[in-house]
Amino acid sequence: MPENINEKLLLQVQEDSADEEEQHPSCQHGPTVLFYRQSQRPEEGYYACSAHRDSKLCDFHMAAAKWEDNRLKDVSVERNYPKASGHVLNPSDTDPTKSILALSQDKVNAQYFFDEAALDFLADQCRCLGITKIVCMGAPRLHFRLRTNYKSFLLDLDERFARYLGPEEFCLYNMCNNHFFYKREPFEKFLQCSPEDRLLIVTDPPFGCRTELIAHTLRALRRSHNRINQLPVTPLSIFWIFPYFSANHIRQEMPEMEMSDYRINYSNHSRYTNVGKGSRFCGSPVRLFTNVPLQLLNLPQKEGYKYCQKCSHHTASDNPHCERCQKCTSKNGQTYRHCDACDMCVKPNYVHCDNCRRCTQRVGHECAFYQTKQICWLCGQRGHIETKCSVWQTKAKTARTGCLLCGRQDHRERRCQQRGKYFKELHFLGRTSIQWLSI
Repeated sequence: MPENINEKLLLQVQEDSADEEEQHPSCQHGPTVLFYRQSQRPEEGYYACSAHRDSKLCDFHMAAAKWEDNRLKDVSVERNYPKASGHVLNPSDTDPTKSILALSQDKVNAQYFFDEAALDFLADQCRCLGITKIVCMGAPRLHFRLRTNYKSFLLDLDERFARYLGPEEFCLYNMCNNHFFYKREPFEKFLQCSPEDRLLIVTDPPFGCRTELIAHTLRALRRSHNRINQLPVTPLSIFWIFPYFSANHIRQEMPEMEMSDYRINYSNHSRYTNVGKGSRFCGSPVRLFTNVPLQLLNLPQKEGYKYCQKCSHHTASDNPHCERCQKCTSKNGQTYRHCDACDMCVKPNYVHCDNCRRCTQRVGHECAFYQTKQICWLCGQRGHIETKCSVWQTKAKTARTGCLLCGRQDHRERRCQQRGKYFKELHFLGRTSIQWLSI
């Protein structure tokens, strides 16, 4: 059967506790990831590097069947911590990220360093939240900024930082598979907290990273923290820096993560900033995703943010509150508008498609393809719209225009007051499960 290039590529990551039978083969970047398509079984997939998807950077590729038939000896070994060249930096020393040549592989180790405003903002949030320890996962400039006043540990794939930092605050690390290249004991010692400590993980992954991999690593670090401190299932505060257009992917993996309106700028990226000719017309698309309640974040008024009394948290000044949606709805820096036909706020340049029952872009819209990407407002499943919901079609007694549940024209099924007549909904940590009732 020919391969469908539009089919979603699924993956499996090796767990820290995996026994010998469950281990993945390793490349020079640690345990590999098992990739397979939706139409395949996992054993029909292949193992490839977790960090480098470009074969020019890492050419490891092994069919899953071959690994099952002939397990190989891991080539990934623990490295010794290298001797520092020169002297290990004191907290007051110069930040080396301002002098070293930034790495530029966008999918792997692209080093775009936060500008001063972003550093000030993140440092201020740490102060307001009472944070005492920070794990900087792929955020080196923030580490060098915070280490003066906080206990900070840098996890990064750039081994050059070992020239400046000792093992008590740096480890060569692959965030795509939670792999430590040096001894992990110093990091585990850092995770040991007193009752007064508050730990925060800040991660700024390359934007080409799969969100499934980063979410898997964040959960693994949380488990390690809880195990080391002999805690029950306890959440850790997380700041995940990523573009706003990845919000759905992040929420799918970690439903507890909410997006703040704060726009993160970088000092060495022409488009992820609001400065220069190459900048986007509505500013940087990079946002802060967090499981910290948005009410606790203080977005600076001088940078164009306001406090919304109705939402009880800070939003962008150009993000008006929608009384119908009951929230400030803009995601990308534009001022959204409410569409009565699909009963939701949309981008200002979108137009309504009656066939799809949603607003969408004017150019390149194909109804059949677009509908396969939508979440049904009736059954909650992805892949179709409400008028093509097989579950509804088997239960509906009459066809209706407008809201399919009640027939009214002033809303759609998501907000219908008769939802409870047809199904029971359970909400937990941002996820919704729908159980249909007999009708």
